[in-house]
Amino acid sequence: MRETDDAPWACSFPFEVRDYELDLQGIVNNSVYLNYFEHARHSYLRSVGVDYAEMHAAGLDPVVHRIEIDYLSSLRSRDRFEVRVRVEMKGRLRIVFVQEAVKEGGVVASRARVETVITKAGRPVAPDPSMVERLFGES
Repeated sequence: MRETDDAPWACSFPFEVRDYELDLQGIVNNSVYLNYFEHARHSYLRSVGVDYAEMHAAGLDPVVHRIEIDYLSSLRSRDRFEVRVRVEMKGRLRIVFVQEAVKEGGVVASRARVETVITKAGRPVAPDPSMVERLFGES
């Protein structure tokens, strides 16, 4: 995965590690990062007016196509951190969420790149122009 560039983050969301998220080594289990990143993506989408339930009711379903995560510095019990989010387009169909989990003090715990597509009747479709406007401020 490429290193994070200088593009600005669209938003960030605070988190605190809960004890049940730890594995035997006393660090956050790798699978839990998927939950952190998903929660931040969904929170970001809601903040710009994109609602999964409304999309589904309209016959559109956003799905994850690919996830790539780099684990860089372990999170431990009660660590406070934030998940940063920004969005990019890849071609005309894929919406890519670039994310970082960053500990207090600025240490990056992990980085993720999540490629998503919107499907209609199981087939990928381009995002609606109004969604592009909400995500990127352009049409």
